[in-house]
Amino acid sequence: MSPPVAIVTGGSSGIGLAVTEHLINAGYHTAIFDVDEKRGKAEAQQLDAGLGRCVFHRVDVTNYDQQAKAFKDTFEWGGNRLDVFFANAGIADTDSIYRELAPLDEGTGLPQPLNLQVFDIDVNAVIQGIHLARHFFARNSTPGGKIVITSSCLGVYSNHSVPLYSTAKHALIGLIRSSAPVYAGMGITINGLLPVLVDTNIWPEHAQHMVDPARLTPKTTVCKAFAMFLANDTMTGQTVELALDQLIFRKQEAYSNENAQWMCDSHELFETAVGPLLPNPVGQNYVKLE
Repeated sequence: MSPPVAIVTGGSSGIGLAVTEHLINAGYHTAIFDVDEKRGKAEAQQLDAGLGRCVFHRVDVTNYDQQAKAFKDTFEWGGNRLDVFFANAGIADTDSIYRELAPLDEGTGLPQPLNLQVFDIDVNAVIQGIHLARHFFARNSTPGGKIVITSSCLGVYSNHSVPLYSTAKHALIGLIRSSAPVYAGMGITINGLLPVLVDTNIWPEHAQHMVDPARLTPKTTVCKAFAMFLANDTMTGQTVELALDQLIFRKQEAYSNENAQWMCDSHELFETAVGPLLPNPVGQNYVKLE
């Protein structure tokens, strides 16, 4: 049997690189997708050690064609299998809703549109990656696979001064919780990592002096959570906050009243509304999770 195969976006540094190394040590053949070609190639070569277990693809995840081709190449490289997709690539706020960073349009005197690249990378590209992973999971000899997404504890609390990033990360939690019950019926698990501050490239250099190193969550905690997801074939729809050495399961908020519960639990109502978009007939898509 061929070794299991994983894809890691943003895999040439930080959390992505730590998880890539963890996967390889666990026996996975792993493909790094990243825009940093020089670093990505160097890290892949070092991790590969001439054993054909790590490969690098220069991928801008916002470019669907690039990401799709890299998925296809990885699937074939791995012996026509894909077992894990780690959607980790991300950036911080790219514009401000508080002040104008670009000059006003000379013709209209109106503000220029916001640069929403943070959503292109942190949300849209993740959804496209999940779409591609599902496609290749279905083509495994035994259909199914595991998806893990890097969100953030800001996705839970959403009360910070970086609203675009917080909103993007909050959206990922909704994506995980809403898709997990349907993916469970397809042999696919989907879970999220919600780290408190980790030492990664996303943290700007000019602010690093304000961070107490004792407050940084180590990458070993990230890998511990990731290993938990790898080892469990039924754990899905979970969002786990990573704080120092702790793994804290963040549960869905309790329903405010019976009417809210009725709406949210009326699965056949929503399945009927979006019927053609779901894999099975109405009433056969939702799997009740523990």
